[in-house]
Amino acid sequence: MLLEIAQLLGLFLTVFVYSSDPPDNPYVEYIRGNTNLIFSVPHDGNTNLTSIPVRKNGCKDADGVCIYPGKDECDPDKICKVITGADLNAKVIARTVFEKFIENTGKTPHLIISHLHRSMLDPNRPVEQAAQGNAEAIAAYEAFHGSIKHAHATLDGKPGLHIDFHGYTDVYRQNNTMVGYLFNSKDLNSGQFEIQKSSIRALVRRTGLPIEEFLFGEKSLGSLFESAGYKAVPSPRQPYPGKDKYYRGGWITQIHGSRDGGVIDAVQLEFPQEIRIEATDEERLKFGVKLAKNIEEFQSIYYS
Repeated sequence: MLLEIAQLLGLFLTVFVYSSDPPDNPYVEYIRGNTNLIFSVPHDGNTNLTSIPVRKNGCKDADGVCIYPGKDECDPDKICKVITGADLNAKVIARTVFEKFIENTGKTPHLIISHLHRSMLDPNRPVEQAAQGNAEAIAAYEAFHGSIKHAHATLDGKPGLHIDFHGYTDVYRQNNTMVGYLFNSKDLNSGQFEIQKSSIRALVRRTGLPIEEFLFGEKSLGSLFESAGYKAVPSPRQPYPGKDKYYRGGWITQIHGSRDGGVIDAVQLEFPQEIRIEATDEERLKFGVKLAKNIEEFQSIYYS
C-alpha cells in the first residue's frame, strides 16, 4: 500500500513539474516575470531556416474556407492573402520598455518573443495559416502560445494585462500608435461599443467604468501616449480613426485577452514606421522610455 502511494506521489510530482515548466523551443524566447504584465512580440524575428518553406497565400475551397498553403492556380477572387514582412524594431521597443519598467519599479514583466522570421511563422494567426503544416513551425507556434499561457497561469487567477507589440507601414504618414482593443474602425467611428467584443472586457466589468474611459478617457493608454508627446488613436485628441488606417488587434489579442472570459486583458500596440525605422536610435530609445512610464502608470491605476 505504501509503495502504491509512493508511486502515485511520484507520478503526481512528475506531472506537476512537467506542467509547471514553460515550453522549450530554440526559436521562442521567454523571460519569466514576477508581476501581472505580459509582453509579446510575434513579428520581429530574423531567423530563416531552409527546413521551413516560405509561407504562401491560401486559396478558398468550395465552401469558402481558406486552405494553406494555397494552390498555385488559385482564382484571384479566392486568394487568402498572407503577410510575410517583419515588424522591424518592434522587439527593440519591447526590450526597452521591459528593461525600463524593471529599472523604474523593480518588477519584471513576462516577455515572449518569436525569433523565426514572419515568412516562416506568424504567431498572430491561427496555426493553419501561421505554420502551414510544417512540423518545425508548428512546434515553435505551440511554444510561443504555450509560453503566453504559462505566463498567464503564474498570475493564479488574478487580473493582468497582456500587451502585444507590433508595427505598421505608414503609407499615409498618419504617424500615430494604434491602440487595439478589438473594436474595429466602424465601431470606433460610430461610437457604438459592445463590451463583449472587447479584449479588455474583464477590466470594464471589474472597475464598473464606462468603456469610453479606457478608449479615450483621461487615463486611457491613448491619453498617456498623447501626454508624452506622441499621437495615438483612440485618444482624447482622436477618439476614432475616421479615414485613417486602423488595426483593431489580431489573433493574440483575441485569444489571450478577456473577450472570451478570464481576468487577463490584452491590448495590441501598432507603432508607425516613423518611430520604428526612420527615427534615430536615440529617438527610439526615448519613445521606449516614455512608453514604459505610460504602462507603469496604467498598471498602477488599474492592475495594482
